[in-house]
Amino acid sequence: MAIKKVVGLSYNADDGLPRVILKASGEMAQQVEQEFGRHKPAHRLIEDEALATSLFRLPLESDISPDLYQLVALLLVHVYSVEAKLKDILKND
Repeated sequence: MAIKKVVGLSYNADDGLPRVILKASGEMAQQVEQEFGRHKPAHRLIEDEALATSLFRLPLESDISPDLYQLVALLLVHVYSVEAKLKDILKND
């Protein structure tokens, strides 16, 4: 069984590429997930073991590597579309 890994990304269009801002594995990864769920209940974690493993290899505070551009772009499109849908739902309530 693979060790659980969590990677956090930060993205701001004005800053350029997404950056790795958090990395944790094992028990610490589980704690990060629990804290995230407690503080960001409206958000959800994206679970992709292969992508997490690739991102985990990058140093903290580094931009994502060119081989990950397409995968991370797809992830960001998904996240932004979910956020837009949530805003619409909340606006209509």
